[in-house]
Amino acid sequence: MSATENRAAEDPAAIHGALESIRARLDDYIIGQDAVKEAMVLALIAQEHIYLMGEPGSAKTLLAEVAGGAANLRFQFNQMHRDTRLAELIGDVQIAREPMPGGAGEVIRQTLKPGGVLTAEIVLLDDISRAPGEALNVLLRILNERKYQNMSIPLMTAIGTSNPTNDEYYNEPLDPANLDRFTLQLKTKSTVGLQQWSEARRIIDRYEGFPADLAPGEGAVRAELLKSAREALREVYIPPRVLEAYRRFLDSLINKYGCTPENSLLTDRTMLIKVPRMIKALALLEGRAEAGTGDLRVLKHILTFRIPENLYENLDNILNEVIQEIEQDEEMMSEESQEQQGTQGQEDSAESGEEAQEQDSGGEKDLVDQLMEAMQAQGDESEKRKSMQQNAASPEDGPPQFQRNQPQHVENLDTLLDKIRGRLERNQADSEVHPGGAPRTYKRMKSFEEFMDTDPAETAIWMNEIQPSLPRAFHRKKKNVGGKVIIIRDVSQSMEGRYARWTSSVVTRMVDMVRKKRMRIGYIEFNHVSRKYQHDGRFFTRDYDKIIDKAANVSCSGVTNYQYPLRDALAEFRRGRGTNRHILFLTDGEPTQGDWLVREERKQAKALGVSIHTLFIGTTECPEILDILSEETDGSQFLATPDDRGGLSIAERFSRSAQQNPYRPSFPDGSPASGGQTPGLPRRANLWKG
Repeated sequence: MSATENRAAEDPAAIHGALESIRARLDDYIIGQDAVKEAMVLALIAQEHIYLMGEPGSAKTLLAEVAGGAANLRFQFNQMHRDTRLAELIGDVQIAREPMPGGAGEVIRQTLKPGGVLTAEIVLLDDISRAPGEALNVLLRILNERKYQNMSIPLMTAIGTSNPTNDEYYNEPLDPANLDRFTLQLKTKSTVGLQQWSEARRIIDRYEGFPADLAPGEGAVRAELLKSAREALREVYIPPRVLEAYRRFLDSLINKYGCTPENSLLTDRTMLIKVPRMIKALALLEGRAEAGTGDLRVLKHILTFRIPENLYENLDNILNEVIQEIEQDEEMMSEESQEQQGTQGQEDSAESGEEAQEQDSGGEKDLVDQLMEAMQAQGDESEKRKSMQQNAASPEDGPPQFQRNQPQHVENLDTLLDKIRGRLERNQADSEVHPGGAPRTYKRMKSFEEFMDTDPAETAIWMNEIQPSLPRAFHRKKKNVGGKVIIIRDVSQSMEGRYARWTSSVVTRMVDMVRKKRMRIGYIEFNHVSRKYQHDGRFFTRDYDKIIDKAANVSCSGVTNYQYPLRDALAEFRRGRGTNRHILFLTDGEPTQGDWLVREERKQAKALGVSIHTLFIGTTECPEILDILSEETDGSQFLATPDDRGGLSIAERFSRSAQQNPYRPSFPDGSPASGGQTPGLPRRANLWKG
């Protein structure tokens, strides 16, 4: 009997017992982290990869090591670092010398002795986000295809771990293509951070101040049982009602909660192939041969980094809504079916059997049509009620945490985004000096702090004969991942109402674009004062959803001062390093306070290499100072005017230096705009000379 037939013939009870044994072993070593432990077992069942991100000391590595030791499988530990080479992960490169036929010479070949990932069944990639792209991209392709060149590999599950992605840990987030290789994705949090003091006491009692002492092979299950779980998945049945609930869930994410390719990672590979397999895996873990709607909760282990954070935090509510809709539809179908049976029992006995059958067929068809119409009407009424409830909500309450601000109609917004996107990508391939980068060239040591990063051969020579000239050290560089962007938004009194809603839509789309580039972003609102948004004490952030939520709820008041927000933004750029720095400046009026010409800020922007892109919203003439800001800093200029559909139309603005006659916008009815002078303000000419 073949190995496959042996696995298929395994007793389902034995398979379930093996899975419970793995979960029990995880419980023995790790207190809490129930969701992560369940996901770990599911990854072993379905032979999928899992990615864990969390703060240091939250048991990420321990979880992976215990799970790997719970089965009698070949386990490989890889500590990723900034100098990780592909050869360290897949085996040793060997040079072979072979004589040529006839003795005319010899051929030197480079061969690979497979090892590491190529020979292991469970692989731990610790601190995967620190690895350089040169090794990481090839590695993740190997994990996805489970083969290297033409050689198949026995890999079942890869476990990737990383610390929070920021400069303090010298790491960057995985790009979407690489992140999608990991079907299961979770965040781990420390017990102390969650203030779970009862579990904290259990950890203290368990380890008594000493780290976990793993006992290799203790309590391990038979490898054949774990491998046979993958075959057992084929026998698990997913009923149509579960698939319908899943379809409605995806439809709700996209059409109701605003998940788009710009802000989400909902790929066919994961959502259509991997998710059904994980639904089956959860049913198998619980000892069932048929999945239920409750198994959709496995999406909590999959969508962690695939959808906006505010949606993920309320994923349980979204799933419950879909399941309740399915149950209500089934109840309606059951009631209609009973009524139909009663109607059939009261048929006129005088009718012939053929006529009665035709009437029954027609009645059933009519009934189905009525049922579909009733379901449609009920859905429309439900949406209407939800809309009325949202409109009636108190402004102080704000929108639900999981409800994205519905975008207003903004025509030609892609024109602005495409223009700025080109500016952002212009320097994307540039590299900058960074201690977490790859060793590109050499430099002379400047201090003994760099001693561990020197050339080993030169260091050995220098140690034997100390000389004034210090050994060479690696000159590390890191690819610029897109730079930084600051959005400066006018929230003065004149921006109240529809201008505020339009601007929120522009900010939302801009943030989604920046999210796709994995750039850091800052957000400033200003009137006569400047207010910087900070997350965890930091100005530049990748917490895109929090910025979108902030932009969706603004209070407009006061007058306009350009100087303060520009000063704050440039101060933030001065604190960091790197190039490719951009400001998107959104306003509807001229400055009424401070230095109207922002002379000092213009000098600083040019010195720092910051490009200022301006978007003026309104029907009056654009303030000339916005043209000056964009022209002097190599930025772009845009104008947004109301259209005849109650929305906003964006067009690129022509600079005053390019033509003598300034571009004057028109009202929606086609009439020319006014002279553009803000009431009560003197007209300022020749600002270019100022």
